[in-house]
Parts: sequence; structure tokens; C-alpha cells
Amino acid sequence: MCRLLGLYANKLVDVWFSFYEAPKRSLAELSYDNPSGWGVAWLDDRGWHVYKEPIALYESRKAEEFIKSVVRGRIIVSHVRFASVGISRKENTHPWLYRGWVFAHNGTIDRYGLLGLLRSEYKKDLEGNTDSEAFFHLIVQEVNDLNDPVEGIRRAVEKIVKNNIRFSSLNFIASSRERLYALRYARTRLDYYTLHYIERPREGLELRRLSRETRQLILMKLARGERAVIVASETMSNETYWRQVPNKHLVIVDKNLNIELKPVEI
Repeated sequence: MCRLLGLYANKLVDVWFSFYEAPKRSLAELSYDNPSGWGVAWLDDRGWHVYKEPIALYESRKAEEFIKSVVRGRIIVSHVRFASVGISRKENTHPWLYRGWVFAHNGTIDRYGLLGLLRSEYKKDLEGNTDSEAFFHLIVQEVNDLNDPVEGIRRAVEKIVKNNIRFSSLNFIASSRERLYALRYARTRLDYYTLHYIERPREGLELRRLSRETRQLILMKLARGERAVIVASETMSNETYWRQVPNKHLVIVDKNLNIELKPVEI
């Protein structure tokens, strides 16, 4: 079991608040229950960057300064890991960058079943031995075959379901540079395998109802003209504007920060 965080903004932004100051469940706090590794990928004007460590976020001596001074992107994908398949090592730590895509997953899938769906050119590129990375390569394989991200994601899910490959959750956050994608598709523990999203800022925002930390953050973002859509496994603040993604739905965020929800019924 793991926790996910994704963000798409209108300019380069940081994620210090989500990592360390979120008043409900920051990633640092979540890492106590998910201690097998942490990672972050961010997209700036030079392209994708990935940094990850196979240790708990709260134990890292580098994380705080790195998140504060280095990580700034228009798209950011973050993850804290609880290992279920594959030991704690860097190659097994999320997120991964592969063929222009970044990806992080929450759930467990029968890895051997997934490997049977991968062609050799996608199988040989696997860095580690997790089910999550094999699932990622299956998605990239199907997206490239169909030349359509949404249909490729749907086809990957369809292959897993129709081949009776066991899984708890296919929840993921991914990006291909142009869009951010977040899938909620769980078979068990629907109260745990959740996804939520929020727009910042949004119409009708009542700052007086927010915590002091969240209010200060939003005022600072407003002063800078920053706008963003955030997707996370759990709500990370006391704002009532968080929306839960229905199970078996795909969230798509484009460069104008438009949000679209598509059902993925197989």
C-alpha cells in the first residue's frame, strides 16, 4: 500500500506544503506508514527530472532541503511506498520515467500475470521487479500501440481484467508532459484505495474557513498568480472543495487545467 500525489500548475511551483506542512496528512506524515521508499518527478522547461530514495521520507537526510530548494515544476508526481512486491531498493521505488511518461501506482497486482501481457521490448526495459513498474510498461505499450493515452489506459485495464489477473487496486497518477492522468480502479478496500482532487484557487473560496497554514499558502499562491489542480490519495487539508474520484474513473487534467472525468468500465 502506498500514497500518491500529483499536481498540474500554470507555472513552476513547489510542493513543500504537501510534503511537510499539510494540516491533515502530509507525505512526510504518511511515510511513517509507508516507509519503503519515496520519490518525486517534476517537469520544468528542461524536461523531466526524477529523484527517489529507497528509505522512508521521514528518515531522509536529503529530502527536506531537496524539496525546498530543487523541486519546482509545472507537473509533479510524488509517492511514498509500502513494499508489497519487490524489496526496498532504488529500482523498485516510484515514480518511474519511461519513454516520456512518469508513473506512480498504489495497489498490488499479480506481477507474473502482467509479465505475460508485455512484449519483449517492454519487458526487457524493466529496471526492478515490482508489479507496479510492469503495470506501467503495459500502459505505455498499449498507449503506443493505439497512439491514444486514454484508449491505451483503458486497453491495459481491460487486458488485466479479462485475463483474470488478480489485483487489489490499479490506482495510479501518470503524466506524458501534456496532461496529467489519475486512475481510480479498485477491487477491494474502497475506503482505502481512494483518489481526491482539488482546484486552487476556485470560485467562491472562503479563506476564513481554512486552517491558518492553508490560508497562508493560498494567499501566497494568489499573490503569485499560481493556479493548480492537485490529485492525492487522501485529502491533505480541511478545505471542503476536495472532490472524491468515483471508482473506475480516469481523471484527465490538460494544460489549461481543465478537468475531465471518464468512466473506465470493463
